Amino acid sequence: MNAYPRYVEEGFQPYDPLALMRLTEKVACRGNARKYTAFYATGIYGGIAIGYTVGCCPRCISCWVDASRDFPETNGIPIATF
Repeated sequence: MNAYPRYVEEGFQPYDPLALMRLTEKVACRGNARKYTAFYATGIYGGIAIGYTVGCCPRCISCWVDASRDFPETNGIPIATF
């Protein structure tokens, strides 16, 4: 895999999800930091918190993510995780 695969469209070439994971990791992770686009917390269900990460490998057809999945190099900010 030479180029980072973008949108899944009719006629797309299948890709290796593990190879895509390695490419995404190079773009979205720096040491102990991971890129996120947003965080959300609410008191529903006793309290939940969600972190919207940048980059994704499965590319599910029903997914509703934004451009950060297909363009991880230009989206999100790195947040240190422990």
